[in-house]
Amino acid sequence: MVRDTYRRDFIRGAGAATIIGLAGCGGDGSAGDGGGGDGESTSGDGGGSTGGTTSGTTTIEFWPAWGSYYEETFNEMVSDFESNHDVEVEMSLQGNYVDAQKAVFSAAKAGNAPDIAHLGKNSTIIARDTGYFKPIGDLMPDLDTSQYLGPAIGWSTVEGKLWSLPFNNSQIILYYNKNHFREAGLDPEQPPRTFQEVKEYSQQIVDAGVADKGITWPNVAWWTMSWLSEQNQLFCDQENGLSGEPTETFLASDAAETMFDWWVNDMSDLYHYPGKDDWGASEAAFTDGTASMHMNSSGGLAYLLSGFREKGIDVGVGRIPTPNMEHGGHSTGGAAVWVTDQDRSDAKQAAIREFLKSMTGPEKQSLYFKNTGYFPSHEGSITQLNEEGFFEDNPLYDTAFNQLQQWEPSPATKGIFMGTLPRTTDVIINQTDRMWQGKSVSQGLADMKSEADQMLESYERVSY
Repeated sequence: MVRDTYRRDFIRGAGAATIIGLAGCGGDGSAGDGGGGDGESTSGDGGGSTGGTTSGTTTIEFWPAWGSYYEETFNEMVSDFESNHDVEVEMSLQGNYVDAQKAVFSAAKAGNAPDIAHLGKNSTIIARDTGYFKPIGDLMPDLDTSQYLGPAIGWSTVEGKLWSLPFNNSQIILYYNKNHFREAGLDPEQPPRTFQEVKEYSQQIVDAGVADKGITWPNVAWWTMSWLSEQNQLFCDQENGLSGEPTETFLASDAAETMFDWWVNDMSDLYHYPGKDDWGASEAAFTDGTASMHMNSSGGLAYLLSGFREKGIDVGVGRIPTPNMEHGGHSTGGAAVWVTDQDRSDAKQAAIREFLKSMTGPEKQSLYFKNTGYFPSHEGSITQLNEEGFFEDNPLYDTAFNQLQQWEPSPATKGIFMGTLPRTTDVIINQTDRMWQGKSVSQGLADMKSEADQMLESYERVSY
């Protein structure tokens, strides 16, 4: 569908309490096809719109992946940038990462791409291979990338070249109902940390009649990706694609068997299965008390906490449960900003550079974190937030951020660099669903790997 271009005077978005059920606030696990977009071009810069309402003003186009709850914050960030620069930003909000990828690729193919695209990290290799984008490292050769957090910048660098800049970053965290914990005789300040503890807590909750299920989370591939890397298991060969084109996945590895055997067999009736890619159903099951625990993205921390509290839930936050007490971090979800490959004037290139530095800089990254829960990309944001006392005043944000700080750099945690990753996530979701419909874990994983590997056989990465 074609979306209108939004100006700064767009009506402010709805409050957080009305947004429970916003599907896939992280969008972190799944990326595929869908959506559409609208670009605008005029003569003078070979692509994006130029000119503006004021003589000498440069206009650039920016297509964020998210609208809805996130729209108000985007408007605030862009308005502040415009007020401090002689630049007008035309912003076209897409529906989600899936819509954004399809919209930007379609517009680029038609020759009317935006200047800056906001794409989910799963799209990294396929975006690079389209030829629609230019490396940000070429546009900003003097940029100090060390100022960006390690978990954030990992997805942006491919084979030594900086292709994008990290914008919003997320990990999976645990939300839990402290009232339910108290009723079940559990310590409301001690959420489960391991697979075994999740099972034990869930069993105690169900046996006490507090809830029908112990826990819920959506069937999204991000969980598979995360639990593999938490076990230091690569997703695919060639160091997760960091050192070359992958030829096979490790979706039938012992680490995969461990997580799916626990998920499908050990948790069994203790887990509320919401269906394929249904974030809203999982959130609803936690909100209405069907389940006492819920795993979701840290990127929805602000609106989730607000919505849960409005429903009377004394909500707590814990780290993602892992197979054991070890926790090395997982591939950070979220999205990055990309610059399309177009002929542009020096003025427009300068405007794009200033916009990128501003949007990924300390102040705006701090604002986005406070308003949404998405982890900031910039190291300077952490200093700013600490000086403000933000973490002291918002301890649940601190709990979530502490998990990110435990991230350890390794090929398993820096990202997954497969051109087929957006389609592979669909394979994971579908095979997981079949396991919940009765297929054995061993057969489901074998089929998952077979399908994913066949996709890799037909994909050829572009050589740069």
